[in-house]
Amino acid sequence: LDTEIHGLDTTTAEEFGQCARELSTRCDVLVAAGGDGTFSDIINAIDTAQTPVGFLPLGTGNALRHALQYKGELADVAARIKNSEIREYDLINCDQKRRAFTSSVGIEGTIIRLRQHYRARGGTGFKTYFRAVLKSYLKNYERANAKITVDDDTFEVRNLLTLMVVKQPYYGFGMKVVPRARFDDRQLHILCVSSGLIKTVIGGTAAFIIGNRIGEYCTGRQLRVKLDRPLVLQTDGDEGWAADSFSFTILPKALKIKC
Repeated sequence: LDTEIHGLDTTTAEEFGQCARELSTRCDVLVAAGGDGTFSDIINAIDTAQTPVGFLPLGTGNALRHALQYKGELADVAARIKNSEIREYDLINCDQKRRAFTSSVGIEGTIIRLRQHYRARGGTGFKTYFRAVLKSYLKNYERANAKITVDDDTFEVRNLLTLMVVKQPYYGFGMKVVPRARFDDRQLHILCVSSGLIKTVIGGTAAFIIGNRIGEYCTGRQLRVKLDRPLVLQTDGDEGWAADSFSFTILPKALKIKC
C-alpha cells in the first residue's frame, strides 16, 4: 500500500474503536487488516460515510473477502485497494445499536457460542465451525416462532431456524447463503429458513457450490421481528445480544470503501 502502518495494542473492542477514531482524523483512507469482526468494529467506531475505509482480509471465515471478490495473495489485494475507486455501499442498522453488513436471528448465535468454546480448547478452521453447526442443529438450538414485518407486509413463521438480514451474499468459508444480496441497491436482503434436516443439508451443500436455494427470500427497507422466546442476534460473525424482538433498517450509502 506504500502507506503508514499502525499496530493497535488493544485488549477490548472499546479500546480498538477509540484508536480507530483517533487514526481516522489523520488519514485519507483507513485500511483495517483482520477478519470480518475487525472490519465490523471499524464501521461501528467511525463515521464511514465521511471517512473512507479499506479492508485487508486476515481472518478465518473471510465472508467479506468473498463479498468484495478479492483474489490472490495479500499483496494482490493491497494493490487492488491502492488502485481502486471509492465506492458507496449500504449498511444495516440493528436495533439502533450496531451497524452491520451481515446479521441474523436464530441458530447462528448458538453456533458462534459453541465455536468460541471449541476454539478456546484449541480448535481451528472449518472443522471446528462444522462441529459447532452440527451440535447446534442436533442438540443445542431451540427453535422459536416468529411474527415478521417487512415494510408493510406481515407474516408468521413457525419453527424458525434462522432469519438472515444481509447486504452481501456470503457467510464464512465461501458459503453463498443469500445469492441475490447486493451492497449497493438500498435494500435489506432477507432470507427466512424454517426447513427440516434434509432440506437444510441440501441448502448448506448448495451454498458451497452454486448458492443456497432454500428459504423464503424478499427485500425491503425495514424489518421487525417478534419472537415467542428470546434468541441471540449475530452481526458480522460475532455474537450480539438476546431479545424477543429486533428491528433492522437500511442505512443507504453509509459505507465509503476503497475496494
